[in-house]
Amino acid sequence: MMCIGLSRKYRGLRRLPTASPPVKVLKLGLVLVALVALVAVHTASASSPLSVTYTINFINYYTSSGVKSYVVYSVNLVNENASAVKVTVGFKLPPYSTIVYASNGYFMKGYDVYWNVSINPFETVTLNVEFQNPLISGYIINFNYLINGSAGLSQVINGSSGIRLTLLVNASNILGLPLTYNAYLPLQNNINFYYSPPPTGLVSIGTGDYVYWSGEIPMNGSIGLNITFITTGSGNWSAINLGTLTLSSSIDLYYYLSYLSTVINQLNTTMLRLNNIPYIRPISGNATILLNDLYQLSYLLNTTAALYRQSAYYINSTRVIESLLLLQVYEVDYALRAEYGVLGKLNSTIPMVSTSLRQIMSNLTQLNNEIINLQYEVISDVVYAYGEIEQYNLTLMELIPILNTANGTLAGFYQYLGYVQGNLTNLYNEINSLDINGKVKADVLGKLSKLINDVEAMRETVLKLEGYVSEAEMGVVAASRQLSEVAYQLNTRGTAIVVTLTNISNTLVKTNQSVYSLYIALNYLGNVLNSTTTTLNSTLGKLNEALSVPTSLYGNLTGIINGLLLTSSQLQNASMRLMNIYFNVTGQYILFSTAINQSLQYQRASVLGELYRYEAYYGVARGMYNQYLSNLIINASPTPTVDIIVEQTSIVNLPIILNTKYISMVLSNITSISPSTTSGRDSTKVNSDVGLYASVAAALALAAGLILNKRKYITGNATYRP
Repeated sequence: MMCIGLSRKYRGLRRLPTASPPVKVLKLGLVLVALVALVAVHTASASSPLSVTYTINFINYYTSSGVKSYVVYSVNLVNENASAVKVTVGFKLPPYSTIVYASNGYFMKGYDVYWNVSINPFETVTLNVEFQNPLISGYIINFNYLINGSAGLSQVINGSSGIRLTLLVNASNILGLPLTYNAYLPLQNNINFYYSPPPTGLVSIGTGDYVYWSGEIPMNGSIGLNITFITTGSGNWSAINLGTLTLSSSIDLYYYLSYLSTVINQLNTTMLRLNNIPYIRPISGNATILLNDLYQLSYLLNTTAALYRQSAYYINSTRVIESLLLLQVYEVDYALRAEYGVLGKLNSTIPMVSTSLRQIMSNLTQLNNEIINLQYEVISDVVYAYGEIEQYNLTLMELIPILNTANGTLAGFYQYLGYVQGNLTNLYNEINSLDINGKVKADVLGKLSKLINDVEAMRETVLKLEGYVSEAEMGVVAASRQLSEVAYQLNTRGTAIVVTLTNISNTLVKTNQSVYSLYIALNYLGNVLNSTTTTLNSTLGKLNEALSVPTSLYGNLTGIINGLLLTSSQLQNASMRLMNIYFNVTGQYILFSTAINQSLQYQRASVLGELYRYEAYYGVARGMYNQYLSNLIINASPTPTVDIIVEQTSIVNLPIILNTKYISMVLSNITSISPSTTSGRDSTKVNSDVGLYASVAAALALAAGLILNKRKYITGNATYRP
């Protein structure tokens, strides 16, 4: 199981530490307890005592002669109850399936394979079935490779030093959901390796070293590897086995669905908040009041200007007093009193206009303050959110060295268990070679064998724990990348809104300055009005004198008329200026509303697009989950939650570099020596040489046979065959 085990057991492992295995045993124990607890709840249902992990693995073996494909269904059952559990478990195989291997104790019903198992408290049971089916097409990646530009390169390459091979690998995601991947390649002596991209790390297994790559294959994306082998020698037996490249991609559908549910809920909450932003409404209300006040003030000023013109007309009509004073004195009195009434009306109008101006300035100031507060709120929200995201990011980054330490500790424990297993195996062999009582010997060997198997089981458990820790570490890195992207987008959009609000605030400040200037001008007009009223009072007071002593009032009336006409013109200009301000503020308010609405619409559209996208992903993942779940048979009450993992493993059988010229030369030398041509003392030496050459030839033949049958050996071990 070593070869296929690389596709899962050693994913994400770092280089094993060089410190002695027993170091930090207490800390290791604490880490193991925590990780065992993590494994225990890995897929547990809240109500079921069974934790179920169901794995579907599509395995493809690539050789120079073609591709051989298998499918492996595997279910891992953990009894988390204090009492034994009996359960019937099975798989529904597709029609036309041919079983290659199945765990012991199975029985068939049509194309369905079953087991009746009893699981002791806190025990784990794993059941597998491996089969071939010509109709299977449920792959999750497209895998392609080339060796020196060809996919059909010979399995044996003649040569020794200086042979150059280039391996190109491409894996593209065709599932439409994000996948993780791990690729492994054994390191060999007498070979220089060159990689692009650089490997993620190095792992030591037994006496061999492996480089590995790990990461994510994005939706509709791909990853590629470029590996160059250059031989520097031909090895002790003039043969170099390049081994196999193993690439495994997978997705955990259960946890991915949980992640999508969380994201969709968060997006719905964000959408609700965007649809109910509270601080836009007061600004909109005050802006509407401001526009109404500006329009009313412009209308009032225009009316006041008309009153001034009317006053000038009335006063102008009194000019005839110079020639008709005695005859029309009562008409003059009427005209002057009418003008006095008009001026009285103006005296009440001007304060109303001033009050409106003050209200407009107050509204403008309030509106500007609200926009400034909105700026502060946006900046504060962005800074706060950015700080929170950075804090989460720092927290995630703090987890990575902890996970690395746990990984290294587990790797050390794994090496230590290998050391213990080796010693027990040596002890087993030594006792087996002793000539002692058969019954005692068999009893001791039986206990040693059980102990060796227990140690091996512990090693496998440690490797599983290492896999979970590595997956957690990769999840932390992915989450950190997503948080950084969210922080960047938040900062960009927040800055755009603040710039828009700043421009609107500057415009409102200028508008307020214009209104203030109008307010000052209106106060001046009020003073002129008071002066005109005083003049008219004086005129009316002297009316009696005018009746008895005709006096030319033409000069005084001309000055009053000119003053009134000038005032009317100024008020008319002020009305026009105010109307321009009205249109300017209206335009700025439209720009403000448009900017806010566009920003909100952009945010809503962005969130809505993300929501639709994640809901589509959820639909694909849920459909895939249900499809594979329908192939699992599990008769347990209550029904447990099932964690479904879909994998695709691609194994490339790399060529063997064999120095056939050297082998032919050795065989030729052997056949050219005849023992009958020697005698005496030399015959012993020749016979010894012949024996040596014969041994070498036999060893070479055996090595070649093992190498050429490597694919069959790997295939047998990789697919759970005993």
